[in-house]
Amino acid sequence: MTTEELVTELKSVTYDLMSLLERESSELRSLTSAEYEQFLSEKSALSMQYEQLVVKLRSRGEELRALSEEEREELRELQAEFQETARRNMSTLMAAKETNERVVQAIVRAVNEKSKEECTTYNRAAKTSKASLGGYGRTINKSGGAYSVNETL
Repeated sequence: MTTEELVTELKSVTYDLMSLLERESSELRSLTSAEYEQFLSEKSALSMQYEQLVVKLRSRGEELRALSEEEREELRELQAEFQETARRNMSTLMAAKETNERVVQAIVRAVNEKSKEECTTYNRAAKTSKASLGGYGRTINKSGGAYSVNETL
């Protein structure tokens, strides 16, 4: 493959990757888990293809310098635009992650608060008493409990 063909392919992959990142950023709130997995799969494939092309082109420094100034400038501008798109996408993903973490923490706090409330049961004399675990006379642990959250972003 010639250097010019590699540059053309790199441009194409870069445009595709930028388009995907922009769609991901704009649709992040409405995506289902399966749709997001598809985005991740496409992003991974395009990113690997992009990286391979960049590595190939870096090994052809002389040939790249032989390209027209207009072609090199177009490539530089495209790379700058790609970097900005990637930065915006990363900011959007970080904001979504932080929002998800806050929601999870709010749920954990609510569960902990609920578990601290007085829990009573009826005894044999039809009177209320503190709840116990397993009939061994141990009261329920009011200090909260351990909660595990499976986070995937």
